[in-house]
Amino acid sequence: MKPSSVPLAFVLLALFAPSAAASNSQTFLDSTGENPQAPDITSVVVSNDDGGIVTFKLNIANRPSLTPDMEIDFFLDTDSNPATGDPNSLGAEYVIQLVQGSVDLYAWNGADYRAVATPSLVYSYDASGATVKVRASDLGGTHAFNFSAAAGSGVTVDATGSPNYDNAAFDLAPDPQHGTFAYQVRTTLRLTVTNFQASPAVPRAGGTLSASLAATENDTEGPFTGGAVSCRATAGGKTLAVSSHSVANGVASCVWRVPKNAHGKRVVGTVTVSVRGATATRTFSAKIR
Repeated sequence: MKPSSVPLAFVLLALFAPSAAASNSQTFLDSTGENPQAPDITSVVVSNDDGGIVTFKLNIANRPSLTPDMEIDFFLDTDSNPATGDPNSLGAEYVIQLVQGSVDLYAWNGADYRAVATPSLVYSYDASGATVKVRASDLGGTHAFNFSAAAGSGVTVDATGSPNYDNAAFDLAPDPQHGTFAYQVRTTLRLTVTNFQASPAVPRAGGTLSASLAATENDTEGPFTGGAVSCRATAGGKTLAVSSHSVANGVASCVWRVPKNAHGKRVVGTVTVSVRGATATRTFSAKIR
């Protein structure tokens, strides 16, 4: 079932007001007994590991099994900005939708949702409710997000295969008019260097020398974001002045000017990138001609 064809859930979510404050708590409580016809969400427990796998445990009091008429949705505002993303679900960039036998991820494209192939997305269901796992890198590499959940029953499918919500009943977490929950992905960040090069391989006296280091983060498996670069190089034991340095698109770069009188000397340099307490360093050495 495509999220754009879930009018009931979306209409209800549109009643939400933005959350006044974000919470770093991993357990989010929901009120109980709102609608006896609907699955009764009691809490949502969100956690993650150092690999960036985010786990959603949706605790449901009155549905010990996932029946064919049930649907569970997680609406994820992965840039924590309700002004972007789907305006009908407080800025969600992604929706995870779980029905009996399948779980799918949909991404907002500005006008509609499109299915996204997501190998990391898996689910299970037991007597306490649903568990869904997905890697943060499959959610745009998010480090923090706002979210809400919906659990419904009474959903049917018509002869054309389209869902019918005429007799469906949903429970929302948080409740209408109570905004969204907020969660921050916390990992022990590690950087993996994917490329390092110094250019030119044989630097010239009076010319320039550059070095660049590319690295990925373990939590997103993508290029590092933010961070700072430290550049150091010496020629014949004397420190070279840094002409420029930059950090962009997961690459840290340094540029030095080689003194005109450095002919025949050996230049030794290091590039170190620091991102949220994690560092990666590479060293180079070359003889100046």
